[in-house]
Amino acid sequence: MSNTQYKDQEYLIKLGKHIESYRVKSGKSYDDFAKLCGLDRRQLRRIEKAETNSSISLLKKIADNLKLSIPELLNF
Repeated sequence: MSNTQYKDQEYLIKLGKHIESYRVKSGKSYDDFAKLCGLDRRQLRRIEKAETNSSISLLKKIADNLKLSIPELLNF
C-alpha cells in the first residue's frame, strides 16, 4: 500500500470498500470492470485500496458501470 495519506483517508477507505463490494456483487473481476470503466486494472485497485483520490468524472464512470447514481455510490 502507498504511504500517501489524504486528508479524507477514512472516507476514501470506505468509498473503496463500497466500490469493491458492488464490483464483486456484479461478478466483475478487476480486469473486466477496469476495461468497462476505461481504466487500467492497477488504477482500479488503487481506488479500491484508497491509494488515490479520484476525480468526480472517474467516479461517475464507475457509478455508471455499476448502474448506480453518484449519490448511491457515495452513500455508505
